[in-house]
Amino acid sequence: MKIVLVRHGYTIGNDLGTYTGWSDTKLSEKGIEELHEYRETYAYPKTDRYYTSDLVRTIDTFKLIYGDETPINESSPAFREIHFGDYEDIRWDQIDNIPYNEVYIRNQPHVNGETISQVALRIFGKLNAILDEMVVAREDSLTIVCHSGIVKTFLMFLAPLSFDTFREIATPNGLGYIMDVDYDVVNKLVTMNNYIEIPKK
Repeated sequence: MKIVLVRHGYTIGNDLGTYTGWSDTKLSEKGIEELHEYRETYAYPKTDRYYTSDLVRTIDTFKLIYGDETPINESSPAFREIHFGDYEDIRWDQIDNIPYNEVYIRNQPHVNGETISQVALRIFGKLNAILDEMVVAREDSLTIVCHSGIVKTFLMFLAPLSFDTFREIATPNGLGYIMDVDYDVVNKLVTMNNYIEIPKK
């Protein structure tokens, strides 16, 4: 099966430098302009199914890349960004406490936010449910427009990569990865064969 992961476009929250996990920040003018350009220059694959998180920045990104004529199968809270707890909507450079990524990769609870275990459980639980439906429907490809932390978590668990690589995994706004995976429907096991960056046309 083929799973395409796309990060949302550049947002107002990105511009302000804030922790915007579950906060519903919108795409910025820069983000909208970049997505118009990327649609013409990058080869976003067509797939059998299309999913986004339920936050407006992923839904708007999807529409700008794939157009209104391509339907979204579901916009699911399962594919939301990491919830940053008490850090939500606070600028990164105003945090005197431990940076969130430092505790996320150690799976430690922090400032009422999500751990890597909690995030992995919700995204892979949803992914398995989708893949089960796809096996029945004889479909073999899907796209998920989501968030940086979600793309990184997918890759760390499936590649697999050390959690210490969290900071090093590139997740440019509006771009992402194409993963080739096998799915064992009996044992609910997703195995990564390889992955590549979304290529230019």
